[in-house]
Amino acid sequence: MKVVLAESAAMMAIGDGVLGLVFPVQHSIRWESGPEPWRKYMRMWAGHPGLTRAVSALQIAAGLVLASRLPAAPARK
Repeated sequence: MKVVLAESAAMMAIGDGVLGLVFPVQHSIRWESGPEPWRKYMRMWAGHPGLTRAVSALQIAAGLVLASRLPAAPARK
């Protein structure tokens, strides 16, 4: 089960990273809801698309590294 959860986390990191890399402003603005501190945080990312792209590229790389280190199949009991 841990392998499946880790791969799910890797897939979410990669997918979120791709959206942030390709659509940095739009992706940030879409998450601008909820409490004011969160909205302010998301506006910060929308206002810095270059930084958003850089962090998104790192997120994709981290997701790929995580996925590459997982075993081919989950452990069987």
